[in-house]
Amino acid sequence: MKRVASRENAHFRRLWRLAHGSKERRGSGQMLLDGAHLIEAYAAVFGSADLQLVVRSSVAEAAMADCLAGLDPIVLADALFNEIAPVETPTGLLGVAPIPTNSVATAEAERPGLSVFLDGIQDPGNLGAVLRSAAAAGASDAFLSAQCADPWSPKCLRGGMGAQFHLRMHDRVDLPEAARGFPGRLLAADSHGGRCLFEADVGGDIGFILGGEGQGISAPMLALAAERVHIPMACGVESLNIAAAATLLFYEWRRHRAPESNLSTRA
Repeated sequence: MKRVASRENAHFRRLWRLAHGSKERRGSGQMLLDGAHLIEAYAAVFGSADLQLVVRSSVAEAAMADCLAGLDPIVLADALFNEIAPVETPTGLLGVAPIPTNSVATAEAERPGLSVFLDGIQDPGNLGAVLRSAAAAGASDAFLSAQCADPWSPKCLRGGMGAQFHLRMHDRVDLPEAARGFPGRLLAADSHGGRCLFEADVGGDIGFILGGEGQGISAPMLALAAERVHIPMACGVESLNIAAAATLLFYEWRRHRAPESNLSTRA
């Protein structure tokens, strides 16, 4: 075990930068996984060979017992661990892992024809929740504009609960260009107009366009949509949280799929 008790230690400084800066994550190609669930979700898809565990000194033995045996961890003094932990009450276990490449993350069988185009979703928790719903509904691809939050930040990974490991992630793309190359129909989620979601044609290969919490969908992306759809709501209710709206959109698409579904029946 590598035991670290100084803020000047190179391991701690690297971990702090991974926790607090997208520039470090993009430059190093690494991300920080918070807690046993995310670490195990990553290992289930990509294996544990490239994982580095980081544990808080006071819970080192218990944390290791609950996760992946046989990995040589970095043990941080409690105060140092708390500085890099992304939550107020950390479990005491973090993982450092390579950010997945699309070629690795999609080594599964052919996937259903659902893609999502995310236009300026800036809250990392909301972005993670949208990705989680997309993966759960069976989406294959997620295209993120440069104005979206970093999908590999600890907060977004926590919101996604491993969803990023099951999607082809296209981060910081030219979204209109990606949309023009999409072979299916593009539907824009628009709370102010368009056809009711439950009356729209959402079968086949569909790309849902969702905009940021404040700005909404940009004009160039709206222009590329084959149709705008809205979710009907009770009188006096203005809108849904982006993650809740996304879940309804994705599962309405799912409902129109053929009976041969690749999804489990678990809630």
